[in-house]
Amino acid sequence: MGGGELLIAVDGGGSGSRALVFDGEARVYASFAGPPLNYAALGRESFLRNLRALLRPALELCGGRAAGYVLSLAGVSAFRGEVEALLERELGARVWLLTDIEAVYMAAARGRDAIVVSSGTGSFAYGRRRGRAARAGGWGYIFGDEGSAYWIGRELVRRTLACYDGREECGELVDLLLRRLGASTVEEAVGKLYREYAAPSKTAELAKLACEAAVLGCEAASRVIEEAARELERMVSAVERRLGFEEPPTVYGTGGALLGCKPLAEALKRLVEAKGRMFRLSETPALAGCVLHYLSLKGLGPEELERVKVEIPPPLPTAEAP
Repeated sequence: MGGGELLIAVDGGGSGSRALVFDGEARVYASFAGPPLNYAALGRESFLRNLRALLRPALELCGGRAAGYVLSLAGVSAFRGEVEALLERELGARVWLLTDIEAVYMAAARGRDAIVVSSGTGSFAYGRRRGRAARAGGWGYIFGDEGSAYWIGRELVRRTLACYDGREECGELVDLLLRRLGASTVEEAVGKLYREYAAPSKTAELAKLACEAAVLGCEAASRVIEEAARELERMVSAVERRLGFEEPPTVYGTGGALLGCKPLAEALKRLVEAKGRMFRLSETPALAGCVLHYLSLKGLGPEELERVKVEIPPPLPTAEAP
């Protein structure tokens, strides 16, 4: 494709979405924010309604039609063929569909043989070696997501309640949680937690408290952070074994919890590098991973992709879905 043709990249998650207008040379023209695009959670009609709301201003910038779309979508693993067919009918242009995990990998590793481990609201590890791919984790907050912000927040509350009961010794953890929630008693705090923090994204917010408490020297919070790092490293090791790396691979860490919590990143780095691997943090967003994936399809290799800078501007206003 020539540099003059405009394409649209989409990063669709469970709490919101972003669209990016770019050309074949990776020049970025604008970004837009929109409603959630988790296909599994929304279903077909709500997904299409939200997608149209996100794309409306992006398509106006493209003159009404994009040359192609690169979409990273949460909740498509079990529906990939169905969603691809739906998107091709809806968009009327070439569609490249990625899972959110694949886009995060491209953003961090840029096609290299490597492993990416992510701790955001959820968690997973994903790697590629010699054309093969493997994943560990990413099974959702009910049955998995060990080491994620949600898991850390839930563990912090669980430990706090155990302390209050006298089942564990946790020092100042009870007082820290009460202050954060603006509650005077544990019973009041539990009421707030069930009313206001039942959603995984809200429970995940409590990971910040665990990190802050660990920095201040709270041993109970530090133990939660260390255990989260061990869970993440176990995912890395599982992917490494499944792909049969002959030399210790480079491991890229990403996700809001890892990037925003220094004790967690340091603990994971220590565990990863204890087995001879190199650990690096990556702040490149999944939306940039969509652009890099497109460039890889044009023939750019990992070394060339490493030199590409995808500058993502602040999102312009987008109308809510009707």
